Amino acid sequence: MRARARRVRRPPDLTSLFDVLFIVVFVALIRAAAAQHEVDRLTAPPPPRPTPPAPPPDVAALRAKALANLERDLGGRTPLVVRVSPRVDRDRMRATIASLEHEGQKLALDVPLLADSLDQNYQVEYLGESSAEQRVCRIAAVHLRLPDLAHHLVIIIPDRRRADFKRVVGSQALFEGLEQDVARCFTEQRGIASLIDPAELAPPTPAPPSPP
Repeated sequence: MRARARRVRRPPDLTSLFDVLFIVVFVALIRAAAAQHEVDRLTAPPPPRPTPPAPPPDVAALRAKALANLERDLGGRTPLVVRVSPRVDRDRMRATIASLEHEGQKLALDVPLLADSLDQNYQVEYLGESSAEQRVCRIAAVHLRLPDLAHHLVIIIPDRRRADFKRVVGSQALFEGLEQDVARCFTEQRGIASLIDPAELAPPTPAPPSPP
């Protein structure tokens, strides 16, 4: 009687399983590193802009002379201070030209700069955008009875900081309109204008205490 052949079960090849697992993990790590590199690339700050080279000596001398001429020309102009009074009325911005200061005289005014907009896309409009007669330098020239402002340095200053009205409806219309009037002052009234935020001014130096 022939003996029955015995079947021998071979254990699975663990070496091949470990190889497959290693490959899967290795590919996953590569993909994770690539994704992190892409995130870093998209969120990294832009490289600093290179510092422009210094101009040649002759150009530097011309620049210094041009700046000196501009300072001389501006210094020869009569200062004209336009004080703007912004305020909040029912959650939206209102603003007027409150006064003009010129050659030692102060002229009180109450000229509006903003109005409710008829355009459905805007709630408040700067009046000077639609009428040249309602722009800062034109208003100043008319009230001072001047033909133009060719000999004036117009200083536009609100009585409160721009940051105080950052979230108020109409504040953007006001300050963008004033900035446009700075440029329009030269083209329309021949004046040189500057818009100053009170936040840029140094606090006043307190007066020394008076002697007892």
